[in-house]
Parts: sequence; structure tokens; C-alpha cells
Amino acid sequence: MTRYKMASMVFLVLFALALSNSPLWAGATAGTGQGAIVAMPGPGKKIPIGNDGYIIYSFDKKPKIGMLIMKVEVYTRDGKRDTSLEILGDAGMPSMKGAHETGDQPFRLSRKGDYLLPVNIVMPGDWEIRLTIRKDGRVIFRGSHGFDV
Repeated sequence: MTRYKMASMVFLVLFALALSNSPLWAGATAGTGQGAIVAMPGPGKKIPIGNDGYIIYSFDKKPKIGMLIMKVEVYTRDGKRDTSLEILGDAGMPSMKGAHETGDQPFRLSRKGDYLLPVNIVMPGDWEIRLTIRKDGRVIFRGSHGFDV
């Protein structure tokens, strides 16, 4: 094998590895719960999370500058509360990527069985909260909700 062919093969292998780990590749896993981020309908709607059940999310008040609490209620397929999941939330401004990102923050479980996440809205504009839900260490759902302040 010539040196040129070997270099080409190495480049293609490295390129394929880089692509498989990039955000562009995430869309290729749609439906698996591993990478695709689903645009969630508005607050108060049932959102299926795989075969395990559904969530309903809401806010403690209309989004505005200041502290906002996102509440997520998790239910099994038969409508019973489920508190066995790990939920992470990442908030930020899509138009200012990286400027106000919180990184994944764990939701806290209340005594009532609600998952709660405080989100600090620091300025007007477009905001997005992205959820990652895990069961037994495995990602079962990724979703996002966008809103304007």
C-alpha cells in the first residue's frame, strides 16, 4: 500500500470517528433516546418518554428576568408517579451560545415527588431549557423547550 493510500485511509477513519461524536451526528439517532433532542410542546402537555411513561412540565410563573422554577412531573404508563429517574437541565440562550449556558444541572426531587430546577434568567431574549432524562444510567429522553423573555 502506498504512503498516499495509507494516509487517506487514516484520514477517513479519523474523520468517521470525529463525525460519530459530533452534534451533527446526533440527529441520526432519532427515536433511540440517545442523541436526538425533541422539541417539547408547551407546558402542561403530556410528553412520552420512551416506553416508560410520560412527563408533564410547568413553571412557577411566566418566564421573565429573575429566578424561574421548572417543575417536571413523571408518570408511569399506568399514570402512577415515578421518582426513580435522574433528570438534568441545561439552560441558555441559543442566540448567544456559550454566554449564559448553565451546563447540566440536576433537578431536585421535592417531598411531593416533583422534580424541580431553578433557572436564572439574566436578560431578555430567546431562552431554551434542555432536559436529559436517565433511567438506570441510560438516557431515555432528551427534549428542549424554547421561550422568549
